[in-house]
Amino acid sequence: MILSLIFNDNFSSGGFYAFPNLAIAGLVYISAYLDLYPGWLTAYILFYIYGSMTPLNPAVFGFIGTLSYAVSYILWRKIPYENAATEILAAFIASSVYYLALFLVVFYCYGMHFLYWDFFLSYGFPVSVSTALFSPAVFFFFKKAGYKNFLKKHKIIYL
Repeated sequence: MILSLIFNDNFSSGGFYAFPNLAIAGLVYISAYLDLYPGWLTAYILFYIYGSMTPLNPAVFGFIGTLSYAVSYILWRKIPYENAATEILAAFIASSVYYLALFLVVFYCYGMHFLYWDFFLSYGFPVSVSTALFSPAVFFFFKKAGYKNFLKKHKIIYL
């Protein structure tokens, strides 16, 4: 989470942000293996912490994170197989929903008016693409770490 914020703030090239949002990539992995309520709670806590590092209300980020989790959870339950292409697709859709909801909340609820095409073309879309392309590496890392086996062993999930 912190790396995403630091790299996007310090290493953007001319207002173009492309560092992947690692929290969303992790959220997609969590949605693939956790049940609904533990995953929802994990997503809320994860994005509440993420939101506490920004100037906006952390509860807004918690809500948007749970919305992205719900979309990713539904996708994983509809897709019968797991491979890199489905990981990329789920991460792209979850990230797109996240940035669309973030835009809607900031633009309409907080009244921060800015060029919405600039937001989508220079921030939302590039970060969603990079997050999607990076998500297989996140899945590989968690699989190597044995996170899925840990969840099964402690009966946190039921497959």
